[in-house]
Amino acid sequence: MNQFTTTVLVFIIGAVVGVLMEKSSVYLIKRRVNTLQHHQFSGSFYKTIVWAMLNATIWLIFVKINGLESKTLECMMLFSICIILSAVDISIKKIPNELVLMTIFVGGAFIITGQPISSIGMNIFGLVIGFIIFFLPAMIGKGAGWGDVKYAAAVGFCLGAYGIISAIMIMTFFLMIYAIYLIIRGKGNLKSKVALGPFMASGFVSVLILNLLNTNYHLLDFGMLF
Repeated sequence: MNQFTTTVLVFIIGAVVGVLMEKSSVYLIKRRVNTLQHHQFSGSFYKTIVWAMLNATIWLIFVKINGLESKTLECMMLFSICIILSAVDISIKKIPNELVLMTIFVGGAFIITGQPISSIGMNIFGLVIGFIIFFLPAMIGKGAGWGDVKYAAAVGFCLGAYGIISAIMIMTFFLMIYAIYLIIRGKGNLKSKVALGPFMASGFVSVLILNLLNTNYHLLDFGMLF
């Protein structure tokens, strides 16, 4: 299969999956609330096209970086789950257990098949780190919810101990930028409640991309963090 054919197939499949992702997000939202009249991320042909193009484009970027390898497939699937999770969390401030389980299942499947059993301990350690860091704020009702705790643990399992720390650092950076935006626009302050899922997902995807870049191009050197 030549490069052009591969690109076209990945784009088409990614676009179709993007449409299905929109439908999935609507389904997950409707299962949890009955009063949401306006879905921010669905309800028009234009929004459906955005879902399709976004997913297809990012999938192509992953393939461009790493080729059609198993690690690429893992990143593509995890990215798509992150987008659905972000749309749902922004809409109703809830992270569905189904998406947490899917994250663990996809990450676990590739961990088991792609690395020695002895190294899985770092993934379990990452799960524990993610859980603890978000568990404490959830216990005292400061910022994080129980869905965030479960998702952070799932991300930690996929990335391992060092990766989850990197993801949380990146997440914190994005949160700071968003907080500054809220303050400048007069829409909130440092105490304003926000959906943490999209920020955790952004840190997650950032680490996935950085890992691929380091593996293939050695463009970054963050030591053990990535």
